[in-house]
Amino acid sequence: MEKIDEYRNTLAMPLCKRSIDKLVQEICLHPEYLKDIYQLISDDKIVVSWRAIWVCEKVSEKHPGWFVPLLDDIIQRLLVCKHDGSKRLLLSILYNVPTSDPVSVDLLNYCLDHMLAPQESIGVQALSIRMAYQLCKSEPELLKELQLILENADTEYYSTGVKTTIRNILKKINK
Repeated sequence: MEKIDEYRNTLAMPLCKRSIDKLVQEICLHPEYLKDIYQLISDDKIVVSWRAIWVCEKVSEKHPGWFVPLLDDIIQRLLVCKHDGSKRLLLSILYNVPTSDPVSVDLLNYCLDHMLAPQESIGVQALSIRMAYQLCKSEPELLKELQLILENADTEYYSTGVKTTIRNILKKINK
């Protein structure tokens, strides 16, 4: 049985965090397996795809550089993703990976469009705000625009998590 089939079978079954951690550890010890788990983020079964992204997100925390060659692909996947959990995890991977220069306009536009969108989950909103800040840090005029958007957001309609993220990012901008 090939690794990709083994991973697909594992990800298709009910999992706990410990199972994900075991897969992450295996991939960290054998980086050549990353391509197999990454290929599964396109799996037809949403649960397999989502869990493969979860594994990739955990690997990106330990080895963010491994995902630099995949940045454009991850951004394109994010732009068309419909699954809330997968969107959050893809944003988290992108947040873990060093930002590219020049900044991805598609990613910045995505973050600006989704950071205060009420139809998005709290995780997607908060990560979009944090990612937008990370992308704008190197461009003073973009940072000023982000600051204006966040200062003018009517926060009474947002969750505590989003309000806190807005407050924290505005503190960083005003330093």
